[in-house]
Amino acid sequence: MKKAIVLLMTIGFIALISALVLISLSISKKSFDQVVYLDARNQFSVAFKDFVKMLDEGSEKVNTKEELDIFAYLVLPPMIEPKTGVEFGFFVEPLMGKLNINYILEQMRLDENGSKLEYLERPLVNFFNKFELKEQRTLLNILRDTIDKDDIEMGAYSEIASLDFDFREGKIYSFNHLKKIFDHYNKISYDANVYKITKEIWEESFYFGDTNASKQFLDCAKMQGVVNLITDNLYLDANERDFCNEFNQTEEFDLKKLKEIYNIASFDKKREYLLKCNIIFNTENFKTNVTFDYDIKDARIGNIDKNFQE
Repeated sequence: MKKAIVLLMTIGFIALISALVLISLSISKKSFDQVVYLDARNQFSVAFKDFVKMLDEGSEKVNTKEELDIFAYLVLPPMIEPKTGVEFGFFVEPLMGKLNINYILEQMRLDENGSKLEYLERPLVNFFNKFELKEQRTLLNILRDTIDKDDIEMGAYSEIASLDFDFREGKIYSFNHLKKIFDHYNKISYDANVYKITKEIWEESFYFGDTNASKQFLDCAKMQGVVNLITDNLYLDANERDFCNEFNQTEEFDLKKLKEIYNIASFDKKREYLLKCNIIFNTENFKTNVTFDYDIKDARIGNIDKNFQE
């Protein structure tokens, strides 16, 4: 408990220093009105590096589940520095309680005898059911054809890679990338219901991770939001259950299969553990919201998604 308190105080101190450093580096309002776009970008670079340094220093101190719980929900709500009008903020949340869509699709490709297909399709079927899609199987076929390495269509017009080279890498990188799949689905099925799936709704349950099975991990302590997707609504009281205990002790074939496929386990500093990080930096001439994944184990940044507004 003492270590957790020390970690909380340390992270809080780092966050405070980070904000103060940014403000101290801000130029005066008078001169700021005269700077060009590149000056604003330079300031953003300082803020970004400061944020990453904070993550690096904080992640070194995370070794237990309790310390992770403190670090993984680090938030500095966007604040505006009065003199310069510079707005800065950041958010951090764990991704390991969500489902890796790229891993799911890759496992479908590798499942030659179909022994895992039911369990891999299940979360997508349950998720799409919420939006009353007219041609759910068509959308599943398009998704599966983004991962496979051939040009053979699983269904009519399902091989989107033959039309869009953005899908030649066998991976979905972001929601904007995924939305191209939704656009293609709507074009061939005339089903606008797919657009009910917003970025916010999608990212409540899924993330765009690595296809490598060795990196697949579903944190049993944080899977309350997706457990009903993978179990066909078995746990209506999900928020009150200890899934680490249940999946470790289960003898039920269905749950053991899910544990094996999704690698359901407790936090372990020795394996990849991703956080989704979001940094907001706005000035009068430069507005940006950047998200990226941060691996606690290796202190590594990946999957950077930039959304610049000028």
